[in-house]
Amino acid sequence: MLQVEKSQKGSIFLFKLSGNIEENTKLDEALGEPKPQMEIHLKDISRINSIGVKGWIKYFQNCQAKGTKITFTECSTAIVEQINLISNFTCGGAIESIYLPYSCGKCRTEQLCLLKVEDLKKLGMNLPTLKCSKCTGTAEFDDIPEDYLAFLSR
Repeated sequence: MLQVEKSQKGSIFLFKLSGNIEENTKLDEALGEPKPQMEIHLKDISRINSIGVKGWIKYFQNCQAKGTKITFTECSTAIVEQINLISNFTCGGAIESIYLPYSCGKCRTEQLCLLKVEDLKKLGMNLPTLKCSKCTGTAEFDDIPEDYLAFLSR
């Protein structure tokens, strides 16, 4: 089930989405009419299924048609997967930041690292290593950079 937290910062309408986007999700009801400027926080989206994707595209295409300026931020790994699979998933919106999956080689702890897209473009496929949040080990990117970051080359 999708939960939405709404707020406003100046002229920007902020939406923090959490949960799953699936067949019962009605984004037009959850988010309301498109606003001139929308910032969508996606850190806590854990899953989006194929019917959820259809609803997503329908809603954000409507936003695009109305000239809404959309920024997607803190995109979860589930959202990044969809961005890579579906060429028009963002419907003209800008992706500000994404979470990258990391894993410690020593204790196998998984963790996420938030990076801005502009910083990722500068890094190319040379992603940083992280200190493990649990032990003294080193956490490395836990996916194939060329696949996970494929959307950057579009």
